This record gives sequence, C-alpha cells and structure tokens, in this order.
Amino acid sequence: MVVCAQLRGVLAAFLMFQTSIVTTVVVLLPAALLLLVPSRCTRYFFRKYAQFWQEAWFPFAVALLQYCVGTRLFIHVPSEFQGLRGVRLKCSGHSVVIVKNHRTRIDWMFTWGLCLALNRLGSLKIVLKDSLKSAPGVGWAMQFFGFIFLSRRDRETDLATLQTAVYYQCREPGAGMTLLIFPEGTDLSSSNLEKSQKFAREKGLEVYEEVLHPKTAGLVAVAESATPSTLLLDATIAYVEHRPGERPDEKGLFCGRPPREIHLRIESVEALPSKDKMDGVCRSIFAAKEKRLAKFYGPLRDGSSLRPDVAAFAEGCQLFPLAAAPGACCRMCGGAAIFAVLEAAVFWVCWMYPLKTLLLAASGVCIFVAVTFCGGIDGLERWHARCAPAV
Repeated sequence: MVVCAQLRGVLAAFLMFQTSIVTTVVVLLPAALLLLVPSRCTRYFFRKYAQFWQEAWFPFAVALLQYCVGTRLFIHVPSEFQGLRGVRLKCSGHSVVIVKNHRTRIDWMFTWGLCLALNRLGSLKIVLKDSLKSAPGVGWAMQFFGFIFLSRRDRETDLATLQTAVYYQCREPGAGMTLLIFPEGTDLSSSNLEKSQKFAREKGLEVYEEVLHPKTAGLVAVAESATPSTLLLDATIAYVEHRPGERPDEKGLFCGRPPREIHLRIESVEALPSKDKMDGVCRSIFAAKEKRLAKFYGPLRDGSSLRPDVAAFAEGCQLFPLAAAPGACCRMCGGAAIFAVLEAAVFWVCWMYPLKTLLLAASGVCIFVAVTFCGGIDGLERWHARCAPAV
C-alpha cells in the first residue's frame, strides 16, 4: 500500500509537470504573439485564450490531488450563506481578494480546490515569490495566467508591482480578479514562528502559536488599487496531518505521505475595507484565526487526542466535500479529457516528427528563458495594457 501511494504521488507530480510544459510551450506560447499587436482587442483574445487553459489545467491538477495523490478537501461554509451556491452568488460579478493563513508551503495548491468549488478558477491570481516565475512549466504557465511575483528584496518595488497588477486585473473586461494573498508573508515553520513570537514580545503584542503576525502593507496596497466593488473573502486552512506533528510539504504530498484531510473554512465575505481601515481589519482577522486554529489543534497540543477537533473548526457551518460542490466533478472530468486529447496529439506528433518536435521544444524553452529574464509574459501583458488601455 505504501509503495502504491508513493507511485501514485510520483505519477501525479510527473503529470502536473509534463502537462504544464506541453501547455506552455505548445499551446500558450504562440498566443503571446497577440501581445505584440498594440490593440485592446488582441489582449482580450489573449486573456480569453489563457483563461480557457487555466480553467482546464487547474481542475485537472485538482483531480490529480484528489484521486491520484489521495487528498480529501472539505469546505466549511457558514450557514448564513446557505451553501456554496450562496457564496458563489454573493461573489458573482465582483473581484474577490482571498485572505488566508499560510500554514505550509503547499497551502496555495489546495486553494485551487476552493476556487473550483466557487467557480473562480479562471480568474485566480496568486501572489508568489519571483523565484517561482522561472520554474519550468508551472512557472511559465503562471506568467500566462497573470500571477503576481514579488522579489521580497525591495519593499517599495514589490508594493508598486502589486498595485500595478491589481489595478490592471480589476479593470480589464472579463471575469474580474480572484486574488489569493498570504499576509503572513511566509509559512508557519518553526523558525518563522519563533521570529514572529520574538517580534510580538518586543512590540507588546499577543504571542501566537497557530499563525504569524500579518504584514499588512500588501493588503493596504491591494485596497488602494482595487475597484470599490471588490470583496474580501476570509478563509482559514487547517490539516489533519498524515501523522500528528508531521507538517505537510511537497515531498510528503507526492511521496505517499499527504495530509489525511484538508479543511478550508470560509469565515466571511464582505466589502473590501478602505486602505485606512485595512491594517486593523487584517490584524483582527488573524487574531480570530489564532483562536479558531487553537481550538482545532488543541487536542493534539494537550495530548488528549491524536486527531484535531474538526467539530470545533466547523462550528456554525455546513460541510461540503469538494466532490459535492456544484459542477466540481464535471469540471475535473472535463479538464482530464482535454489533457488526455492534448497528450495523445503531442505523442502522435513526437512519433511522426521527432526531430522537428525536439527543435520546437528547444526553441520554446529558450524563448521562455529569454522572456522570463526580460520580465515575463505577465510583464509583457501589463506593458501592452499601458500601450492600449481597455478604458
């Protein structure tokens, strides 16, 4: 059983990597030529084309996590929303900023499932480290999908990049923006937690155990640049670990030791606060997350149980397994079908024209390396928007 789980995990990782390479080099790269024509119409078609493949690849990746890796994602929705359809309805027609705690390095991968359940995958943008931008396949695809990359070396430059990207994404025609941002800035590793607790003691703040004290400048920049109709969705993530105390990470996820359950609770969906109020709102959000997660992990910390208190985490909520979300299974099957056809077509071309395929692949890789060095496809798209604004 352990070997089978490891093989399934390795297969899922390989398929994610291989399909991301094929998608970027074979399918998405030719569309970048549209950005060389200074017209808002060509950018509109570029965005629609990239969105189609984003809405195909992410459900496929979620399906691999669910059924190949074996993760089980549960979404908790407060009863006041009357289920996931109610959350969808409230978010419909609006850009949405998702604020989450950053417990592990792989939190963002499970947000794909949340956005699938809310029908927001096509507009998903994630704030990430710029080192991921050059990652073969996945990093290249994220450039096409308009993800936001920050260096973490120059605060003012990062804030300017974030403001420019949010301003652009919120105002382009289409589905709007679904922005995932982690105000903590980094994951809840023991070293990061120690630094956060030291900072809290120096500043006379409450010492947290389950979250880090948030860095609010990024959210303030988002509030300053977003449209007035933008909503703030507060979500909290928690894990039933493979074994108590074994923090989920990439190696465990794809080598047969994934978390047994992932729980995502939607705390609230409200209007995005103004930049003047955002700092206080963000700190209040994370103080509440600390209390909720302390209840969830309490039985593990005091030794009374080997399993977290899911009932306390789900208090006042309806529980939805991801597969029960409206349309989720159809979207996952559709994404798998699209990539099955694409993989078959690529295999046939490689079989019939091996040398030409090798040259094409090598050329695509070289182009991506050069474009990434010069700012990336995401930078090219924002430059195009300055040259040919939509409004």
